Amino acid sequence: MTSNLTNTILTMLILGLLGFGLKKTKVADKRTDKFITVLLVNICTPALMISTTLTNFTIQIFLDSYKSIGVAVLSTLCVMAVSTLFAKMLSLKGMDRGQLLAMCSFSNVIFVGLPLITGIFGAGVVAYLMLYFIANTLTFWTLGIYLLSKDSGKGFSSKNLLKIINMPILGFVAGLLLLYYGISLPSYVMDSINALKVIMTPLSLIFVGSTIGDLSLERIGSPMTTVVILLMRFVISPLTVLLLLKLIPMPEELVKVFIVCAGLPAMTNISIAVGKYGGNPSYSSFITALTSGVFILVVPFYLKLFAFI
Repeated sequence: MTSNLTNTILTMLILGLLGFGLKKTKVADKRTDKFITVLLVNICTPALMISTTLTNFTIQIFLDSYKSIGVAVLSTLCVMAVSTLFAKMLSLKGMDRGQLLAMCSFSNVIFVGLPLITGIFGAGVVAYLMLYFIANTLTFWTLGIYLLSKDSGKGFSSKNLLKIINMPILGFVAGLLLLYYGISLPSYVMDSINALKVIMTPLSLIFVGSTIGDLSLERIGSPMTTVVILLMRFVISPLTVLLLLKLIPMPEELVKVFIVCAGLPAMTNISIAVGKYGGNPSYSSFITALTSGVFILVVPFYLKLFAFI
């Protein structure tokens, strides 16, 4: 591993262990996790999007890369198709099937992806991560929620579509508009935005560590289902993105970012959606925590995939 990657992983481990320790000593609890989540998603991430767009992005880069959103959506559909086959092999039905498809297909782009990708590639590639995040969000709140609602026997609510328009995406759009119209923000506004951006990475990693602190083997569910999810998240999903982007040429840095994004831990929102539709949110939370812990071990595998770009 390169020294840059080693430093990034060690930093993630240290801050993750801090969050883990805070949860185990009960300094942090569910309310703390909720506060950090709201702060990161609704405030820090939009600030990061605006700052990165204005400093490391151009309209031409966006025009050259926006089609990659379709590639990310297509890769998610391919992973879902393979997951469906596994669900049939495991004889999963109802919400068990829906949970498997969701946990195999959707990534935790913000909390884990941002710290890792900025640590490895620098802030300049955050815009590429945002393109993947748009595809991930769009697919989850439409097809993902539709499948969960269908498997639960409950109807799909059009209100879920409103969640596609979230604060990180609005921050990215705001940055693009400011960039397109050549609007410069006052220095005190940019200083405030940059201050929020700085706390994004450490808070994200502390949150992930706190999530791992909730890991309980009592919620492990079927070991075979868990193995399938790990295989899909960390092997099949990044390989799918690599193969698709071999067929559809894109900038090399974008390909690398998308490979890592496709192999991130399971999305945090899945457990919330599963609980809403009458499933077992404990197992979904377990998978989020487990994949967050295992993820560090598979990062070198993604570097090996870079050689095939």
